[in-house]
Amino acid sequence: MDGVLADFDKQADKMNIWKPENHKPDWKKAEEIGAKFWADMEPIQEGMDLLAAIEKAGYEIGIFSAIHLECGKKGKREWLAKYLPQIPKKNIIIVRRGNMKHMFAVKDSMLIDDKLENVQNYISVGEKALLFNRDTKFADFERVINASN
Repeated sequence: MDGVLADFDKQADKMNIWKPENHKPDWKKAEEIGAKFWADMEPIQEGMDLLAAIEKAGYEIGIFSAIHLECGKKGKREWLAKYLPQIPKKNIIIVRRGNMKHMFAVKDSMLIDDKLENVQNYISVGEKALLFNRDTKFADFERVINASN
């Protein structure tokens, strides 16, 4: 979700939660802000456009996201209810860490993620995955989904 559909980096800049010494999130600051930090993230238009194209093509949509903070889980669910209310709650999985997503892979599924490690892990369990960046288009999705494993 973050980095594909919701702009975590922009929100972290706006809320000033980066650690100055290593430019990593200060999770204590994020936790102090609470669910609002995640619920108020701006959508990433390119990711939302890609999701809309996938949905229009008739694919079932699910959301995989990762956060270790309870307020983060709450905020992400609020964000999803606001921007993607059509996605059934049963199709939303929030895990503690992104590198755990492959452990919840469903047969014949595809992960779209902005982290190379998550993509590689998902592929390693025999499923398909696409590394997202703001230039990713529906044609990239089709290329991966139609490729043989």
